[in-house]
Amino acid sequence: MTLEITLVAIFVLTSIATFGVCAAAHQVLFGYRLAVQQRMAWLAENEPPAEAMSLFKELSAQDGHRIDLRTAVRTWLQTLLERAAISWSPKTFVLVCLASGLLAGLLAVGVWGPWAGLIAGPAGSIPLAIAFAKRNARQRKLTEQLPEVFQIISRAVRAGQTVPAALRIIAEDHASPAREEFALCYEQQDLGMSRELALRKLGDRTQVMELQIFVVALLVQNRSGGDLGELLDNLARLVQTRLRMRTRIRALTGEGRMQATVLILLPVLAFLAIWGFSPDYAALLLDRPGLLLATAASQSIGAFWIHRIVNFKY
Repeated sequence: MTLEITLVAIFVLTSIATFGVCAAAHQVLFGYRLAVQQRMAWLAENEPPAEAMSLFKELSAQDGHRIDLRTAVRTWLQTLLERAAISWSPKTFVLVCLASGLLAGLLAVGVWGPWAGLIAGPAGSIPLAIAFAKRNARQRKLTEQLPEVFQIISRAVRAGQTVPAALRIIAEDHASPAREEFALCYEQQDLGMSRELALRKLGDRTQVMELQIFVVALLVQNRSGGDLGELLDNLARLVQTRLRMRTRIRALTGEGRMQATVLILLPVLAFLAIWGFSPDYAALLLDRPGLLLATAASQSIGAFWIHRIVNFKY
């Protein structure tokens, strides 16, 4: 009983340490995004004059700006859940991650043995992977809707409607997720927020490059004038071109992504097959946890580099 409690404690501490290291690494690599998000939140509360604002302006004093790690993690999780359309609080999400990892570890300890519990520990990251997948899927769907959205706004403007009225049309008649995003933008303007700030928050909230281009184009047109209908038509064609390019890139990199999937899943499936047909032979691997951890680390590094190769900005 003491051994099982010790193993469970080791598993819980390992899961928490892993989550903390990942959060710290994210803070180091993407701390500037959190700084921009805090700046946008401050602007929402203290709206400055329009001429003093810039949507993509870099923070000059960023190097000296320190963000508390706990606040940074909470902000990052809250932003991820919002972009994934998951109505959980960051605290609830962390508890779900810990519970899933603990449950997987206990099941592995009960079925296979002590070291299997440590190997099953990363199952606590499955909810995080699901959140990332939902966020990416939602952003892809939103991007695919944008050409039609821009054309609807263009036709509404040419018919004499204002931009907020055109946004209301999207909010009432279009499909999700464009409906939710433009409904929030319209509601913010209806409640008194300036159009410029509402559009800036729309671009920052979605983090979709094509929608950020749309926001910048509207802001420039609002200050400099011009044919808004023609501008939106050009934006629709631009987004369609980018979507065709993305489809072509996915087709050209399909072989690499398939190879990555096979190389990642093959060792796991092979180990499960060996365990099913010859448990005594598979038990030799469990007696060498260092080898298993080294294999998992190598697999993770390989998956990371393959992901970087086949996924790039264009």
